[in-house]
Amino acid sequence: MTSQSSLLSDRSRWMSVLATAPAAALSDSWQALLAQPDFTWIRPPQFETIMLRARADGSGMAFNLGEMTVTRCSLALGNEMAGFACIGRRDKRHAAIAAVFDAMMLCPKGTAWHEQAREAVLAAEEATRRLSAAKAAKARATEVTFSMSIAGQPK
Repeated sequence: MTSQSSLLSDRSRWMSVLATAPAAALSDSWQALLAQPDFTWIRPPQFETIMLRARADGSGMAFNLGEMTVTRCSLALGNEMAGFACIGRRDKRHAAIAAVFDAMMLCPKGTAWHEQAREAVLAAEEATRRLSAAKAAKARATEVTFSMSIAGQPK
């Protein structure tokens, strides 16, 4: 049971990385593959709308926050490993590449497919980290500090 739960937590981590990574980083990893795997579509990439739900203060009654467009797909590699992806925007290529890397990550450890997919996930994670740092630096550059002083009191 422990190995299955660790696999699920690992899979949810790498699927999150693949879904949120910059599309260019995934595309670069796809182009860098020594050989791109053959696959068949179970469900080709398509745009859908999902309902986002939230809770007030994290514990209140659930309410509909709004809708979001996603791109979802699923595929099977030649070795019968199924890969899935759900990307939070309209990008069929990004979803397809993420699904292929998901299926490759499910291949047995030590195989060429698994190792190449692992490198792609790590590269995507690093690209996401760099992008987040760049956005944070840009936000810090526009930061404004307000101070308040009361008449007759030192600042």
